[in-house]
Amino acid sequence: MRPAGPLSSRALLSVAALLVAAAVAVGACGQGDRSSTAPISPAASAPSAVASAVPATASPVVMPSPSTSAAAALARQFPEPSGPLRLKVTGSAKWDGVPVRHVTYRSGGATVTATLSVPEGDGPFAAVLYAPGVTCRRDMFALDVAALQRAGIAALAVDPPDGREPFVRPITGDPELAAEAHVRYVADLRRGLDVLRSLPEVDPDRLGYVGYSWGGFVGGYLAGLREPVRAYVLTYAGADWVGADPTAAGGFAADPAQAIGAAGPDAAYLFIAGAGDTLFSRQSVARYEREAAGDSRLVWLPGGHGAYWAAPDGAAQIDHRAWLEHRL
Repeated sequence: MRPAGPLSSRALLSVAALLVAAAVAVGACGQGDRSSTAPISPAASAPSAVASAVPATASPVVMPSPSTSAAAALARQFPEPSGPLRLKVTGSAKWDGVPVRHVTYRSGGATVTATLSVPEGDGPFAAVLYAPGVTCRRDMFALDVAALQRAGIAALAVDPPDGREPFVRPITGDPELAAEAHVRYVADLRRGLDVLRSLPEVDPDRLGYVGYSWGGFVGGYLAGLREPVRAYVLTYAGADWVGADPTAAGGFAADPAQAIGAAGPDAAYLFIAGAGDTLFSRQSVARYEREAAGDSRLVWLPGGHGAYWAAPDGAAQIDHRAWLEHRL
């Protein structure tokens, strides 16, 4: 890591903006099913078939040859993760009345905490990976995960890496630290997709992704890396992470719009945004959607950042679930 040096007036302004962004992000995680996510001792949970059914390693991912400079840069900056998943069931719970299992899996040197939902029956089922925002927890999507299970769709909701070891800091005036955080989260999410594809109950050709805020931001990287995702929902996220500088951190591609433009043409994208969002501007969101390589749709809802659950009639939740059911 480079040594710290004096900050320019422009950098100080960026830091001030980042502090505002952090204040907006904190507490914007909405209303999950908090009552059902108290820690559960592994000893209190009966052994699950998932633990024995999951292979020790994920199937190898065959990455297409990058056809653009953006794709090549992404492949260099986001090395393909590998190694044993070591998926373990750590407990069980109910989210909005449906049974789910708390799990962990390995991602590089980190252990990712997540919650797995699988419908009853043999499948194979479509499956969705849920990625929360900064300071958020996976149970922010509890109602959505439960609704998808009732519709016959599996889901894996993960915790972001800014709340566990090794700690990362996505909102920072240091572009190298921000880049490190994005790389960590993307690796965790790619491993999450490996988890879903390793399950015999899941159809590996019918995968979806839902990202909120930071999760929506890094979703563009997943698309640019051409992960096998058929349908993306990117909510309350734009192309400009406050303070991000694409020329910093050794040329790190800090612009997810550039990344999503390098994606293949087969995926579909639903963007849901708040008209009053102060973290991601209307121009930033519109550019993100405009650069999407596949079929895309942008839905504006009233309210600012974090209004996902406050939108009239639950529009953000209902719209994205219906869209996933149709696409998957």
